[in-house]
Amino acid sequence: MWSKIFPYWFLILTIGFGWFILAPLIPALEKIFNVPLSSVLFIISSYGYTMAILGLLAGFISARFTVRMSLILSSVLSFIGLLGRALSILNANFGFFLLFAIIAALAYPLAVAPIGSIVESLFKEKSQTIIGISVGLLFLGMSLGSFLGPSIYSFLGIFSTLMLTSILGLLAMLWTILGTKGYPIHYNRSLRGSFNVGMIKNWYVGLAIASVSVMFGSIASTVLLLHKLIPILAISFGGFLGGLAFLGSALGAIILPPLFESNKRLGLIFTGLLSFISSAIMSLSLAFTVNFPLIALGYFLFGFFGNAYWSMSMNSTINYVSDPAKAGLATSMYSVVTNIGVATIPVFLGSLFGDTYTLVLGVIVVMIMELVAGLLSFTLKVNKISE
Repeated sequence: MWSKIFPYWFLILTIGFGWFILAPLIPALEKIFNVPLSSVLFIISSYGYTMAILGLLAGFISARFTVRMSLILSSVLSFIGLLGRALSILNANFGFFLLFAIIAALAYPLAVAPIGSIVESLFKEKSQTIIGISVGLLFLGMSLGSFLGPSIYSFLGIFSTLMLTSILGLLAMLWTILGTKGYPIHYNRSLRGSFNVGMIKNWYVGLAIASVSVMFGSIASTVLLLHKLIPILAISFGGFLGGLAFLGSALGAIILPPLFESNKRLGLIFTGLLSFISSAIMSLSLAFTVNFPLIALGYFLFGFFGNAYWSMSMNSTINYVSDPAKAGLATSMYSVVTNIGVATIPVFLGSLFGDTYTLVLGVIVVMIMELVAGLLSFTLKVNKISE
């Protein structure tokens, strides 16, 4: 039975890797295409936008048709997008690069949003474990892309580096097509009852954790510059903190949800409260010190506990519905709200961290957000709704 999930996990890993290998390649891409930084950053952000815009559609496809169809479509789009992205380097055509990058980004919601249907169809007794590992592998791929990208680029060059991601995408597509044949296709496809007002608590948790995580990954260099660090050091350390947070996110989601599979309430409370504590360490140390080890510890711990809590909260949403089709839509809605938060909150809240006069207010807002999210861990649903 476990072998059925391996193609899915590999697909998720390759999506994350292909996504964030672009981050350390930004200077090279700016030079090749002669475009501003914002244009390249938009491509990286497009993954979040596609989830916010198409997440519900992905859940609908898996519910009204089959999960396998959604995953195969995801793998095909990922491969086409990654291949086209690499080939666009040959003629330095940014328009084609942007088009194929967006095609690759479409794979993200199609693979991740309907995960509830996968766990409810195949691994109902291990749902928290499967969701945690799946989310963790996405972040592991992102972390590997961020950390290994510079080394691969220095050894292979930009074209071969991007071709490597397309080769991995091809392998993921083939394995998905061949390895998901046993996925169930016979379950109730009525979507009535897919929403429950109790899910809003989960949505807040997902939004608060993800948006703050993304924001702190983006503002580290800016805040360090406020502390009068030289720019090259601030930028370098800011990039390191982002990769460290991704690594913590991967390890936390892979390790903690399986540990609390038999006591989900304890797991939610444990990770929820430690997410708040670690967010306090991260925000206070970054805002008011230049203690690099302490700041790095805060980033890693918030990634570790925060993403585990995010994964467990996502798993909690499937307890509000009664069958796999609805479970996929439930996790899709969770992903959509999370990414809407990621697309909006860092823009407004992050601006508070750009000035010494508003820095304290920014820290207070973050701590209140994460305290509320942590306290909600006592109320999230851990038992299945009655059939």
